[in-house]
Amino acid sequence: MNIDEILAPDRTCSTLSPSSKKKAIEFVSEKISLSLPTLRLRHIYRGLIEREKLGTTAIGEGVALPHCRLPKCEKIVGGLFVFDDPIDFSAPDERGVNILFTLLVPEHEISEHLKTLSMLAQGFSNPDTRQLLLDARSDEKLYQAALRIGTGP
Repeated sequence: MNIDEILAPDRTCSTLSPSSKKKAIEFVSEKISLSLPTLRLRHIYRGLIEREKLGTTAIGEGVALPHCRLPKCEKIVGGLFVFDDPIDFSAPDERGVNILFTLLVPEHEISEHLKTLSMLAQGFSNPDTRQLLLDARSDEKLYQAALRIGTGP
């Protein structure tokens, strides 16, 4: 799966300043629900919060991958958000999160869900990719930089 199959420009936001993990998840839930009318804001938010309660989705190096399965989700969709100031996501390396990639998955997708998470984790493990995303100062530049995830710098 390529990043352009799950990410769209209207679900890509740079230079955000939420005050907490909860506020960040509220924002991404709202942004994604506006671009996907079949998904309701409260269901997205609840799914992401419930998943986060099971354990942090932060993978380290300033990146978190909040994700959940939703019954009315028709295909795997993602949203990419970059924060000006790091947010505490209880990351294993104790670093704050500046890059958040949210993934919503149909309930029945298990294998593709895991493959997509793996592709994202591998893409975000590249320091050049992370820096490219952090340096993008507009939503369009962030989206264009994101298209490189999983393809190398």
